[in-house]
Amino acid sequence: METRVALVTGASRGIGRAIAVELARAGFAVGVNYVQRREQAEETVAAITAAGRQAVAFQADVADPQAVAAMFGAFDRRFGRLDALVNNAGIGTRVDALTAIDDATWRRTMAVNLDGAFYCLRAAVPRLRAAGGGRIVNVSSGAAKTGGMIGAHYAASKAGLLALTAKAARELARDGISVNAVLPSVIETEMLESLAASPEARDRLRTQFPIGRFGTPEEVAQVVRFLVAEAPSYLTGEFLSLRGGRL
Repeated sequence: METRVALVTGASRGIGRAIAVELARAGFAVGVNYVQRREQAEETVAAITAAGRQAVAFQADVADPQAVAAMFGAFDRRFGRLDALVNNAGIGTRVDALTAIDDATWRRTMAVNLDGAFYCLRAAVPRLRAAGGGRIVNVSSGAAKTGGMIGAHYAASKAGLLALTAKAARELARDGISVNAVLPSVIETEMLESLAASPEARDRLRTQFPIGRFGTPEEVAQVVRFLVAEAPSYLTGEFLSLRGGRL
């Protein structure tokens, strides 16, 4: 049986790195996308190859459609097939007030979080069809439903991912391509610093979660692994939240 191949965007650190490692454990060869953090991307690759799995780093700013096209071309030359895409690349600079969000922040957030996912999905679909089907997972956020704490620009970009997921799931179901979204709440990553910089702020935020803690990148990765490697094909068009009991 041919080795299945997955591409994970924004995989140099945090949730993306955990997803890449988890999919490698599930038997996938993994493309590790990054923008600037080449050294960290290579660390992700090294962690995977040290475990006897295949991984290759691919540089591309997903907000640039030409860069995305070039990345998929390089991916084709290296692996020759695609079985899964995980749209994880995302940014979120905290701006509390709507009126304080400047044009550049709004546009860049949308460009990476929403446009980037669309560009990658658009490139992935013909490749997944050629493979006879596959899986797409879009990493959204609990902020898509609640508005969150980072700002309207971030929440709107992540909400757009849900609409993209729903439409793609309906359109691609007959092609054997499942499309789902994962909505993490507060996760122990660098972004947590923008939500609660001090230990006291983190303690206050933590009390909102009945489970008594924040989530981990590895827990998000386990859900993505299920959707990519284990879930039945009938499971498509769904939004899976990870929120530790927080309503």
